[in-house]
Amino acid sequence: MTIPIVRDPRFFSDSYTPSKLPHREKEVEILYNTLSSGYELNEGLALLKGEPGIGKTSVAKLSASKLSNLGIGTVHINCRTYRSPSSALQKIIASIIPGVPERGLSYEEMVLMLEKIMSREGKPLLIILDEIEYLREGETLVYTLLRLHEGGATKSPTLVAVARWDPPYTLDDSIKSFMILKLTLEKYNASQLYDILDYRASEALYDGSYDSNTIEKVVELSKHTGNARIALKILFSAARLAEERGMSLITPDLVSEAAARIGVVGITEDSLMPLDTHDKLLLLAAARRLAMTSRGWIKMGDLLEEYKLICEELGVIPYKYTAVWKRVRELRNMGFMEAKRSGEGMKGQSTLISLGSIPAERLAEKLKEILREDLSPLPSSF
Repeated sequence: MTIPIVRDPRFFSDSYTPSKLPHREKEVEILYNTLSSGYELNEGLALLKGEPGIGKTSVAKLSASKLSNLGIGTVHINCRTYRSPSSALQKIIASIIPGVPERGLSYEEMVLMLEKIMSREGKPLLIILDEIEYLREGETLVYTLLRLHEGGATKSPTLVAVARWDPPYTLDDSIKSFMILKLTLEKYNASQLYDILDYRASEALYDGSYDSNTIEKVVELSKHTGNARIALKILFSAARLAEERGMSLITPDLVSEAAARIGVVGITEDSLMPLDTHDKLLLLAAARRLAMTSRGWIKMGDLLEEYKLICEELGVIPYKYTAVWKRVRELRNMGFMEAKRSGEGMKGQSTLISLGSIPAERLAEKLKEILREDLSPLPSSF
């Protein structure tokens, strides 16, 4: 029986713009104040730049929605799809006047058409050119739109360009003179990713289907990217896995499996095979203990206890604490484990062990298969 976890998958869509953007409120305000003089839309070109998944498009869209009180028209063009000036311009026109023929008009004819439309409509137009780095001959389209007022239009559209870096032509005097804002967005840190995930989960998932351990595990596996889009993709994939398996809670292990499927991080069988037997036993011990807990980590003492139990099962002499700790550090350096000191809220100081994005149950099964070959014959109960 499928237990519903996801309230509405549209909240995880790349095209969805939430009503608020945690940790991007400042950028929204800056862009809004740049584009609005209080009673009309300012003309010019604003550039938002930075790495993928850091909220650039959402900042542009949310700022545009806040400008609706000015009675503006807004068009969003993804230049990854519309890569030429002609196709982008045709899409802009079709967004304003549906039914415009897609073919048969020259670039110059479409420019004249847009001038007439803007003159006839009489309202300001904001055009968001998303992923503008994919636009071939982008300077042609940007220059045309910024100088549309020199033709039949009463006013030129205002442009918001979204890009990973500065398009080279923005340095040309013919376009640089129109620049009214250049805003660089930084990657999200772990704390910011947590807030974003927690907010989106409250929108998209049913109450009780996730907890702080779920969110913390997603953050742990995605914080190195600083990319909220990847973090949300992991959470959504983990939610779907929970639904498929009839589970009522998204566990850290499901999050790990989701991350491995997405390809954020992970471990292959080829990388496990060459490990020393005791390295495999330690990984198995971590996997078995983590599979039994709802948390995404275990204490070093738990790892040692499970490791000794496995060694006893298999008739292998376990290493002492110092040798085990040395191997844990080596496994961490190789990317098989994560180890950190415990923080506030825990009695005493302890080392916490995690498997990162590796699904504990699947890793345990794979290690059992490998160890059956390494240490054959093994007890039938193993």
